[in-house]
Amino acid sequence: MDYARIVTDSTADVPAEIAEELQISVVPAYVQFGERSYRDGIELSREAFFDRLPDMEEIPTTAVPPVDEWVDTYRDLVGKAERVIAITLSATLSGMHDVAQVAAREVPELDIQVVDSRQVTMGHGLQVIAAAEAARDGKDGDDILRMLSDMRSRVHVFALLDTLSYVRRGGRVGWAQAMVAQILNIKPILEVIEGAVDNIGRVRTRKQGLEKLIEIVQSHTPLERLSVIHTVAPEAEHLRERLAELTAPDRIISTVVNTVIGAHVGPKGLGVALVTAR
Repeated sequence: MDYARIVTDSTADVPAEIAEELQISVVPAYVQFGERSYRDGIELSREAFFDRLPDMEEIPTTAVPPVDEWVDTYRDLVGKAERVIAITLSATLSGMHDVAQVAAREVPELDIQVVDSRQVTMGHGLQVIAAAEAARDGKDGDDILRMLSDMRSRVHVFALLDTLSYVRRGGRVGWAQAMVAQILNIKPILEVIEGAVDNIGRVRTRKQGLEKLIEIVQSHTPLERLSVIHTVAPEAEHLRERLAELTAPDRIISTVVNTVIGAHVGPKGLGVALVTAR
């Protein structure tokens, strides 16, 4: 039996091969087109989702996994670990954390600790991976929780949006603000830290945005972890190559953002998630 095992939801964007290698249990979120629901990344690939998104008149709706799916995931770990640590999407942005906690109370035979990542996409996922690596290396639950507490304030996500139209359709910004940005071809740069989303800059071109992202990452060195995140952006691999000089190239994880966040970001979004060194 392991000391600890890690559970998360699919919005963490942990690549499937890493989840399998580190024995991370992933509960998929849902996205709905009209009357049909799909499990994120399973019944509808993320690439297919972003390909279809521009032609949709209404923004797709998203939903957290139902309690019973979390319960089933937890129960599958009974007898496999002394403790389970479930790390969720930021509680300020979603009900995922609450549902994971409700489900934990349904499995009293298992010691389950639910942790709010206070992050999105790989800002969340890098915490999950670090926790799973610690579990693999034989760290107990208390050690992993202390590590996550120390790590959380050092996690940042920065994203360049191609347009504000999807954010506007999701009710996150006003119509007038989005229209002005569209007319002026302004592309916002957002930061997520400790569950808060801030607009930290604006650029006129994607090339300027790419350079700004590189500049931001450079300003946060030295780095402990780094990931390139995108919503099928053509510059994703180029950004990864440009950032390789800042850390070991094989330590940079590149991944397509989940449908829950992607529905509000839209196609061609590009960003980075990073953890600064202590």
